[in-house]
Amino acid sequence: MLSKVHLIKDINDKWYDIFRPIYSTSFPIHEQRDTAQQIKAFESDRYSLECTIENSTLIAFIAYWEFEEYIYIEHFAVNDKLRGQNYGSLILHEFINKKEKTVLVEIDPLTDDISIKRLRFYERLNFNINEYDHYHPPYNKEYAPHKLVLLSHNRHISKEQYDVFYENMVEIIMK
Repeated sequence: MLSKVHLIKDINDKWYDIFRPIYSTSFPIHEQRDTAQQIKAFESDRYSLECTIENSTLIAFIAYWEFEEYIYIEHFAVNDKLRGQNYGSLILHEFINKKEKTVLVEIDPLTDDISIKRLRFYERLNFNINEYDHYHPPYNKEYAPHKLVLLSHNRHISKEQYDVFYENMVEIIMK
């Protein structure tokens, strides 16, 4: 075990206030839940927000949704002060190994060096690109759905599995 994993269960958890700035700087505003949406996510028994903590420092977090057939990682980020130290690979590898379901994650379309580097990171952990035309629903009405690339761990998912994932995305995750 790399370090302690702490499950944040609501916005009153002391680690939530430490998580939030890392979250806000790791994702563009159109890919973030606001506080009300975060509270709503915490109400779902399918949603979890795990933080990796080492020496009283929040190293990284994984916000994910667990369904019967798969786990969808909605947000995963390493503390920007600690990036490049292999924490991301170690934490994600541990997370995947303790789960026995297919793990899904989205990344930005491959348009620049950063997005290609992010894909290479996930490929080193045995994630595969699923070639479905995928648009993430907006978190806020003022934004349009945004195109992302859906990756799955150790295998590709079928079109039927993608359709179930997308229906869950619209009806449960983004509701």
